[in-house]
Amino acid sequence: MQNSSGQPQTRSSIFAVIIALILFYGIGHLTPASLSNSSSPLFGLSGPSVAYAEEDEDEEDEEDEEDEEDEEDEEDEGEEGEEGAEGEEEGEDLSYLTDIGPAAEHEFSEFSLFGLSNRKFTWFAAQLHILFASFILGCPMFVVIMEVMGARRTQGVRKAIILSNVFLGVLIGVVIGITAEVIVGIHHGVLYGMWACAFGGLVVSFLNYFHKCMNVKVSGVIGAIFGTVVACALTPVETYHADGVILAVINGFVGGLLANFIMFAEADFKFERLAHEVTKVIGFCYSFTALTGGLFLFIMMVAYGDFISYLVSTFPVLFMVAYPTLFIVETIVMYAYVYSWDPLNKSNKKGRHIVLGVILNIFGLSLLCALDGPATFMQTPPLPLDQLTNISEWDRLTTATWMPLNYHRLVGNGTFGGYMVCIIGAYMYLWSEKKEEKEYYDWVGYIGNIIGVGIMLPLPAMGYIFVREIYQYDATIGMYIMSDRESMFMLVQGLLVGTMFSVSNIYMWVSMKRIENAQRFFPAMKFGFILIIIAATIWFTPRRFFATMMPEPGMDSNMVLPDNLAFLALMIAKNTAAFALVIITFVNYIFYTIATKTGKVHYGKINPLGVYCLIFLGFADIWLMSWMGTIRELSRMNWHIYKVFKDVTPEKFTPSLAESGFHVTTIVWTFFIVMTCIIWLGIKYPKSKKKAQEVSPQATPQVAE
Repeated sequence: MQNSSGQPQTRSSIFAVIIALILFYGIGHLTPASLSNSSSPLFGLSGPSVAYAEEDEDEEDEEDEEDEEDEEDEEDEGEEGEEGAEGEEEGEDLSYLTDIGPAAEHEFSEFSLFGLSNRKFTWFAAQLHILFASFILGCPMFVVIMEVMGARRTQGVRKAIILSNVFLGVLIGVVIGITAEVIVGIHHGVLYGMWACAFGGLVVSFLNYFHKCMNVKVSGVIGAIFGTVVACALTPVETYHADGVILAVINGFVGGLLANFIMFAEADFKFERLAHEVTKVIGFCYSFTALTGGLFLFIMMVAYGDFISYLVSTFPVLFMVAYPTLFIVETIVMYAYVYSWDPLNKSNKKGRHIVLGVILNIFGLSLLCALDGPATFMQTPPLPLDQLTNISEWDRLTTATWMPLNYHRLVGNGTFGGYMVCIIGAYMYLWSEKKEEKEYYDWVGYIGNIIGVGIMLPLPAMGYIFVREIYQYDATIGMYIMSDRESMFMLVQGLLVGTMFSVSNIYMWVSMKRIENAQRFFPAMKFGFILIIIAATIWFTPRRFFATMMPEPGMDSNMVLPDNLAFLALMIAKNTAAFALVIITFVNYIFYTIATKTGKVHYGKINPLGVYCLIFLGFADIWLMSWMGTIRELSRMNWHIYKVFKDVTPEKFTPSLAESGFHVTTIVWTFFIVMTCIIWLGIKYPKSKKKAQEVSPQATPQVAE
């Protein structure tokens, strides 16, 4: 096969190595769960293997002739030789745009490191890196809001709140807009939601800074009016429809209410303390993110140098200009935010620190979106594939699944950060001895659970819109995930999600027992538990219990749901079950909120079951994030870049459910143990050290002078 003019070198260049070292942190977003085994000159014993299929012109001519014969006689298609099948595949999908081919006669050298193949070792390093990256990108989003809630309303803080309200409006508007777009089908719902909520919050915040519309209802109305006008003006539609305008009104109203509430909320130091302690953990995790990212890139450059070279040459501006700039600036702002907390507080410049936190989030989210581009390019490269080398870098970046993945990771990282706060609160509650400390960390767990579950509620909608785009791009990928080799992977995902919703409601049940006069909600919650169990069961009920479209040799063909129960496996049943889980959990949280507002909460007296529920939720969310990343990456099947960059190595197959589950669990336990040590070093150890210093030694007699 002939090489195209814009093709990378057959070996990793020094230039690519330098670029990869610069990218040691963010390239981890390209989780290589599906990258396969190729030997390495550094770790292997037999020297490097060449993953190229070198075919001369005579072989290409023979394949073209076989293609013509296939077109003339389709009935004999299955009897063609291997070369004919490969040639037909090339002719149909125009996939071989690089010099990576079938490599039918290539010999590979086996390779292992610490008992793991290079694929598994790379998988381990990448997943570990992404978990740390998700924490440092997810936690700052609500840390800034916690800091605002804990700050005294000085003039500087009130100015900073204007910016923080716009940032919060963008996040909430995107979530509400996507949810409405999925459920109601509103075209450009995410844009209506984002613009309306952000600008509604901006106008109300600005007016409230000068005490012009302090009333809550007035703030909501003003936010709805201005948010709707701006959203309709900025949303690119030819004809306005009533559903889009109504969505803009709702989001503008929400933005106005939130802006009013945050501007005039009474400062509570517990929020300040929570934000500060989580920030200390973020500082530790940022270093581990860099270390694991460096390890991942080192392995990638050794084992997959050709692939990295191709990826860098495909996105030169992104990897040489945009990413290094964003990474360096985010690092500077991150450490400035972490280490300027106390100095700016003491100098009465809290507003500047809040602005610094908002800027940190902006650069972090920009970095996330930038690295999602190559990740989605690997899964859904722009069509038609034969024009891939002729389109701009921006067109290669903004694939069909780019924005859906951005939405999904935005909400997923927020959920992940909330559940990590649950773990922090639970650990510190168990480690604390003083009554005041137990009361405080019981409250921390409560806040973390609200954040985690609250952000998780719209997460199924984000996943739905992402998978919908995959189906529209190529239904083969969607069916491979939902009905073929990864169908049992999705079964495990459904089982885990249903369990997480159930445990979240159990935590609410246990927590409400420490609230006075909360017993009046228990009958309704008991009925809700029954519905949750039924909905979760429907969600993880498969159509068949073998992981292929049709039974293969050795599989029991009778492992299929009876016809009278087949409706349980339909998407309408799954969507209804997911909707029921979300709604019931939301209703229970309304009960929980009403109970906390109308009855006294005895923090520090929670049943230990509630604390262990928080730890389980945190661990389960870590496991779910790694599992879903594995599913997404393995969905590329035997391609590094779907139908563009062929995977010709021995591990190009999808591993078994047991093998993948064991590997993911090993990664999660490693991260969980490391995070436990970080929480102890960042929060518990300084407290123990300070306590030891406060205990002064017994005074000794002094000789009189």
